[in-house]
Amino acid sequence: MKRRNFLGLAGLLSLPTHLLASTRKPTPSQAEGPFYPVTPIPLRAGLIRDIAKLEGDEMLLSGRVINTQGQPIPGIKVEIWQCDGKGLYDHPRQSQTENFDPQFAGAGAVMTDQKGDYQFRTLHPVPYTGRPPHIHAKLWQGDKELLTTQLYLKGQTETNEWFNVGRDHLQIDPQQNVENRLVASFEFIV
Repeated sequence: MKRRNFLGLAGLLSLPTHLLASTRKPTPSQAEGPFYPVTPIPLRAGLIRDIAKLEGDEMLLSGRVINTQGQPIPGIKVEIWQCDGKGLYDHPRQSQTENFDPQFAGAGAVMTDQKGDYQFRTLHPVPYTGRPPHIHAKLWQGDKELLTTQLYLKGQTETNEWFNVGRDHLQIDPQQNVENRLVASFEFIV
């Protein structure tokens, strides 16, 4: 085999390795849980109605949605839903749902912008019986569901849940910003 042909063949053989090195692992999926809203989740980035009367702490959750090659995906609907500061969901199957905090919307959705960015003004998640603090998330491209998962607070993921697969890759780490607000970020890969 001539040297030129050998080098060409070697280059072709290394191509798949190069392509695989530039891909990222998709965000792990998790169970939807029993309290996915029974009515359509409205487009709203702000889930807090009155910060002065809210039970719990405000948190800004932002990030972006990208594909496995690292390219941003615009036009993705990102839905989130979570319990209030007392550990209650606004859901008919939730016991004591009449005590749900009226200052917290419980669920909201946004569309990613041209850079794949999203942002919510929501509640710092709290634990409730048998569950670590978490925020549920579902991503849609048109009518196609791309991902259902849960985001956990860093260092607070220990649980015996049957659906805890991938929780180490589903962590947010809220920090105080210069304005003394809690901020967290998460990058969804689909």
